[in-house]
Parts: sequence; C-alpha cells; structure tokens
Amino acid sequence: MRKSLFISTILILFLIVSSCSNNSVKKIKADYFDITLGQSSYSAYNKVEKETVQSLVDAYNDIKYTGHTNQQINYEKAITIIFFYNDQISGTLVIDDKGIFNLGYSGENYEIEPNNDIYKQAKEIYNDLKQQY
Repeated sequence: MRKSLFISTILILFLIVSSCSNNSVKKIKADYFDITLGQSSYSAYNKVEKETVQSLVDAYNDIKYTGHTNQQINYEKAITIIFFYNDQISGTLVIDDKGIFNLGYSGENYEIEPNNDIYKQAKEIYNDLKQQY
C-alpha cells in the first residue's frame, strides 16, 4: 500500500513538472531595446514607435522552441536584442538566421519553432534604425 502511494505520488509530481515545461520563454515587458548585428549596435530609445517595441516584445513572448540543440549560433548573422523595462534589462535574445537562439541567462542554445518570424522582424527593425543613424 505504501509503495503504491509512493509511486503514485512520484508519477503525479512528474506529470506536473513535465506539463509546466512547455518550451516557451519567460514573459517580459519592455519600454525600449538595443539591437545589434555584427559590430553595429543601435538603441531604439526614442527612435521607434511604442507599437514597434510592443510588437517585438510580443514576438519574444511568443517564442516557442523545439528544445536544446548542439548547433552553434552563427554570430556573423546573429541579431542580439537587449530589452529594457524601467531602465533595467528585462530580457536578452541572441538569434541567428537559422532560428538557433540563446536567451542570455543560460548557456543553452535552442531551436525556435519554424513558424516564428522574430528574426525577420528584428532584422527589419535593425535596418530601419541603421538608416536613422
């Protein structure tokens, strides 16, 4: 009886923990961001509309990933975004054109789900900021 109860408890805990790990990022808020591609970095502070900031934050918050990968980020094509909320870093994303990304707080690389277009969106924002400078 006790052994059965113990095994049932372990099974329930396992199911709870595994259902909580849904391969999505921790949600963030941001007032602005800095964006880098290669050696060039630009601040979006007072340079883009609030809707643009929110759109990029929403894309970040919607990131779902397929899991850890041993593939390396191609830093020549990688975009780094540092999000700021109340003048403090609220999130970091390094993502390359193949969808390999890192969230900055872990040494793990992940593969983004194929239908996510945050890289394309970030590159367009980067190019718009580059033209302003």
